Amino acid sequence: MVDHIQCPECGKSLGKGSTFCIGCGNKIPEGLELVSAPNPDTLPSLDDSGLDDIVEPVITAEPTFPESEPKVPAKTEELSWDDELPDLPVGETEADSGETTTSAPALSTIDRQPEAREAVINDEPELSWDEGVEEIKEGMPFKEVEPPKIVAVAHATDVTTDDAMTHLFPEVRDDATRDAVTHLFPEGRGSTSATFIDVVVGKPAKVSIKTPLKELDHPSCPNCGVVITADGFEYPTYVFDAMGKARSDYGDKLLGENEHERAIEYYEMAKMLFEKSDTEKNIAEAAKRIDMGYDAMAQFHYDEAETHLKEFDFEWAVVQFKKARELYMFTTDTKKRARCAERAREAYVIWGKALEDEGDKLAKAGKTRDALAKYQEAAAKYREGGDSKRLKGLDSKIRKA
Repeated sequence: MVDHIQCPECGKSLGKGSTFCIGCGNKIPEGLELVSAPNPDTLPSLDDSGLDDIVEPVITAEPTFPESEPKVPAKTEELSWDDELPDLPVGETEADSGETTTSAPALSTIDRQPEAREAVINDEPELSWDEGVEEIKEGMPFKEVEPPKIVAVAHATDVTTDDAMTHLFPEVRDDATRDAVTHLFPEGRGSTSATFIDVVVGKPAKVSIKTPLKELDHPSCPNCGVVITADGFEYPTYVFDAMGKARSDYGDKLLGENEHERAIEYYEMAKMLFEKSDTEKNIAEAAKRIDMGYDAMAQFHYDEAETHLKEFDFEWAVVQFKKARELYMFTTDTKKRARCAERAREAYVIWGKALEDEGDKLAKAGKTRDALAKYQEAAAKYREGGDSKRLKGLDSKIRKA
């Protein structure tokens, strides 16, 4: 900067025309004289430069190195693994001049390959299959255990069917029940006698109260006839009505769960309690409930018979129809009783028709003896069903067979 002005505060060189100092921020007053600087192309004199103060470095004699002789290329020789190298520490190599130099640390990790003729020493014991296996103990992991040997000795032991069944199913052996129904199966399981249905149906008995009511178990005085209660108090009639109503309601609950016999038993209890209170209306309602219980039980057997009939299980269909009829005998509904008897006869006829069809197939196949047996069974079913028309048509087939 040749012509410039200086800040009166800090002496900072500023350009011509500056109003504020860029160093201290002071305002530059007007009218300052310009300061001229020497030309930068003119070098200062030696005296002004101050070079005398600089200490010159001391020059020492340079080391002299012997001149290296020109190297003669060595004769190329074939290398082989037979040339032995001197034993040097890991990481050191021998130079041509005889000096020992240390290689980089990374090369120290390279293992020296064993020579072909050098013996390799291995501290690990050699394994062999001939060595014996140590004794195997229980709980030792990763040990193979010899599987058990199966010895065929079953033929040496004679086991009867009864012994096997007793051993396999000890809880289902019921000799008393088996002996009681032996007469129904004279030819073994799957074959029934002529009276099988009648025996199975039997004669149902009315449901009775198994245990006496404690509410009515109050002794009376042998002299005057006064009822002796636990607290010496004669209960009014509405108390027995309430107890009878409770028994009747519980019977309705059991009837909804298809517990027919228990429901009828509670209806009988309710009737006895109502008779104690001598309420005619409640007695009639209890009798109606008892009929309802028997009706529900009979209807249950009737539905089962229809199911068996659809599944072509004719024998059990007849059993259920007759069972329903016997239960309707305890009610006052004569129409349902007659309907059960009619359905039992129809089941016999359907059964006979199925046997007749089987006989026709056997007759067409030339098995006349088997066909005759089927025709005779069908004739017996037609007689039970009271179908004389089909029985007459079957007689001609029996004679032909």
